[in-house]
Amino acid sequence: MNMLVKNELLKLKRLKSVYVIFILSFLPYGINTIGLLTTKSIAVDRYYFFVFNQYAILFPTIIFIFTGFLFYAEFKNKTMLNWISYPFHTFKLILSKMMAIFILLLSLSVLNHLVLLATQWIIFGKNLTLPQMGSYLFASSLFSSLSLLIIPVAALLVITTKSIIGVMIAGLVSIFLTTMLLGADISIYFPFSYIYRLSIQFYDSTFVYSTQEIQLWGAVILAAYVAIATQGLYLYSRKSRVY
Repeated sequence: MNMLVKNELLKLKRLKSVYVIFILSFLPYGINTIGLLTTKSIAVDRYYFFVFNQYAILFPTIIFIFTGFLFYAEFKNKTMLNWISYPFHTFKLILSKMMAIFILLLSLSVLNHLVLLATQWIIFGKNLTLPQMGSYLFASSLFSSLSLLIIPVAALLVITTKSIIGVMIAGLVSIFLTTMLLGADISIYFPFSYIYRLSIQFYDSTFVYSTQEIQLWGAVILAAYVAIATQGLYLYSRKSRVY
């Protein structure tokens, strides 16, 4: 499996789209930092909140579109048959590609969060405490890590439809659903809204769900999304023709 993941990571290094994703991921940081340096009137907690909010809307879209693009490229470039002809189970090949995407996007997220934290320290150092910095980093990292668990959903969508359009639409729809459902307990049914609420509460406790039971049900539903999508990919990989 390690060899397969390394092979997929080498493929990613050759893609120009990786640089596009890199630039896009830093847009929330760049926009708000420019605003901060221009106005010089934003408090440290508001600055972090603005960046987190915009990142929480953008990152799920990046996950869907980037995952969709990488799997769709195998169909578009007519390399799917060559890819699945490797002497490995097709599900292992699919899993290795998803793991490579996870590693790349997680590394990019960590870099993003560390740059944000460093900027906060440079600008607001005297007004920052270690617990504050820890809560900022933990909330951001938790959001990114849990969001990346949805990669199998995006992969299943593009593999079954063999189209990039559906994945792109799903990524854009996630923006509206995330923002629409944030304030209600019903947000547990949409993974990115739930992940947002679960993560941001370590920065602002007012975002906590009304009861512990609702929050636990959200975790169960999130796990169900991942499990069903992964099972779907496994069943699809057993088909005699997957291209």
